[in-house]
Amino acid sequence: MSARVLFAGLVAISTVALAGSASAKASLAEANITGPGLGSGMRIEAPETEGLWKSGIDVAGGLDDTRAESVDELGLTRADLGPKYLVTYRFHGSDNLVRQDLYPFAKGAPVTYTRPGQELNIGIKMSIISGWYKSSRGFFDYLVDHGLPKTNPVAQVATREPAPDTAPGVQRAPRASIVVVLVGVAALSLGALALRRGTLNG
Repeated sequence: MSARVLFAGLVAISTVALAGSASAKASLAEANITGPGLGSGMRIEAPETEGLWKSGIDVAGGLDDTRAESVDELGLTRADLGPKYLVTYRFHGSDNLVRQDLYPFAKGAPVTYTRPGQELNIGIKMSIISGWYKSSRGFFDYLVDHGLPKTNPVAQVATREPAPDTAPGVQRAPRASIVVVLVGVAALSLGALALRRGTLNG
């Protein structure tokens, strides 16, 4: 067998393998998303699942295997992420699930984090690309169209500070009024008692 024939055979095998990876990407069966404002959860089924590829979920060997290793690399802080949601993916022909953390209300656009060590098993095992990924506003609109709240459902943490139009002294006024009333009642009672005693002695 000549080197040229051998090389052609290797190219053909590689092409089939790459085609297999590509077809695996198209076999996303469904995804379930849980988190604030979703009640029992949000389910997206094929063929509507195609929009979920914008989340950055993918198998190794694709055109883009690079993911950020931290939030800082995305130009964000933890405070910029907002509430966390959990996405659970199921692929056609796979006997396992793939999980991804989703921050749909992150500053600028949704952010995801795919945990390391996950594999897709569809007869052959393929590693899932791990790391941080910043998506687009288009992905946010896609999620809203499928049931995600349009605005962040997590209320801001209430503080114990007085309202801006309420002076601290005003908040203490009811307690001070009660003390004044009690002192007045006590004074009137003592006065009445003294008057009664004077009347009896006279």
